Amino acid sequence: MGTFSAALFSDDTACDVRDQFTQLLSNGASAADATQSLIQSWAAATSDTDDGPVFWLALAATQWKFGCLPDEIRARAIDVIERDLDLHKWQGAALKRRRAVLASLKEKLLSQQPVPRRPPRRQAIVVPSTKLVSPDRRALATASELAKSGHPTGPQMQVFVEMTASGSRGGVFVADCEFTEVSLKWLDPETLQISYPLSAVVSDQKSSLFYYGRTIRIAYETRAV
Repeated sequence: MGTFSAALFSDDTACDVRDQFTQLLSNGASAADATQSLIQSWAAATSDTDDGPVFWLALAATQWKFGCLPDEIRARAIDVIERDLDLHKWQGAALKRRRAVLASLKEKLLSQQPVPRRPPRRQAIVVPSTKLVSPDRRALATASELAKSGHPTGPQMQVFVEMTASGSRGGVFVADCEFTEVSLKWLDPETLQISYPLSAVVSDQKSSLFYYGRTIRIAYETRAV
């Protein structure tokens, strides 16, 4: 997971929590059901010293925005702020900025919420891809098309791995070939093999992906076209 600045949603975990809750609401789930769904799917993350505090902060901020922040979630987020549970990752000027962000968030969470509303239903955008679930069904590998680059060797496809319980995902491979030229194969529940053309120009090639105590190893195989 990446953190890009001291802003609350300049963080992959915060963005994932916000987007998942918003999507559930837009699909018709009640605020209570959406909350319970996220708490269950993020159960492992909430006990993590880095992601746990961010989860409660992002969930509370998102619920306040839509006028559906319950007292118990507000209390969780305020506890994170008042006990400085989110500040151990920050130093120097960034720490000062993060303190200001959280102070502003606390003030918002304690203020009157907006009138309850639902986000508009999002129109699904279909991206050409191939998907392969892991043998234990806990992870999903996807090879998908990227927007075409004007550069002759610009990346055209990517492979990412998604954890099915939380919806969290990370990219592991980017190359300039068509996504249909890349083959995915799970060698076992913890190892994904990616086979790609020898002629492809590779932009990114990770050897593993780590999520909440689970490591997915990536094995690569090149082949002549």
